[in-house]
Amino acid sequence: MTYFGFHLRFNGPVLLLAGAWAGRDLLSSGSMPMVLLVLLLVMVFTTPWDNWAAYCGIWGFPRGQYWKRVGWLPVEEYLFFIIQSVEAMLLTLVALRVLGPFDTPEHLLTWPQQGMACGLVCILWGIVGVLFRGRFGRQSRGHYAWHLFFWFLPVILLQWIIGWPVLVERGAVVLLVMAVLGTYLSLADLVAIKHGVWHFDEKQTTGHKIGPSMPWEEAVFFYLTSALVSQSYLILLPEALR
Repeated sequence: MTYFGFHLRFNGPVLLLAGAWAGRDLLSSGSMPMVLLVLLLVMVFTTPWDNWAAYCGIWGFPRGQYWKRVGWLPVEEYLFFIIQSVEAMLLTLVALRVLGPFDTPEHLLTWPQQGMACGLVCILWGIVGVLFRGRFGRQSRGHYAWHLFFWFLPVILLQWIIGWPVLVERGAVVLLVMAVLGTYLSLADLVAIKHGVWHFDEKQTTGHKIGPSMPWEEAVFFYLTSALVSQSYLILLPEALR
C-alpha cells in the first residue's frame, strides 16, 4: 500500500460520508471563507513543524511509497494536512447538528485582558523553550513527545483564552470530533505502519506503543490536531452557523 493508496482506502470514505451529511454547510457562502482560513492556518503552522520532525528523523517515509517529495515530506503528507482538516470541520458541523443548538455567553475577559493573557502564554512558552531546549533533542527518547506538546498545547490554550464563550458551550462537539476522528486515524495509522507507508525512530520515542508498532505519541497527535482544527473552525464560524 502506498501513501496515496492509504488516502483512498481510509480518508476517501470519511470524506464521502461526512461530506454527504454536512458538505452543503461546509461549502455555504457563510462558512467557506472560514474553511479556507483554517486550511491556510493549518498549512502555515504544520508545514515547518512536520518538516522539522522529518528532518530530525522522528518519522520518515520510505522511497517507493510516495509520489514526490517537497522539502522533507511527500506530497501526500501535505495532502493529509488538508484532508484531516476538512474531515475535522465536516465532523464539527455534523456534531453541531446532533448536539445543538447552543448559546454563546459573554466573555469573562475584556479584549485588553485577553491580549495580556495571550502575551503571558507566549512569554512562558518562550521561557520553557529556552530552559528545556537541549534536554529533548534528537538523542532523547522524549523528542517526539516534546516536539508535539511544546508546539500544540500552547496553541490550544490560546484558543481557549480567545474563544472561551464559544468553546465552553460546545466542548462536547470538540470531544466528539476528537474521539471519532482521532480514534479512526489512529487505527488507520496502525495499518499504514504495518504496510511500511511511514516509520518512526525508536530512539526518539518513549518506547511505549499502541498495538505492535505505533508510538503513543502518534495517537495523541491525531487527537490534538483534530481538536485544534475543530476549535479553530468553531471560533471563526459566524454565530448563525454554530
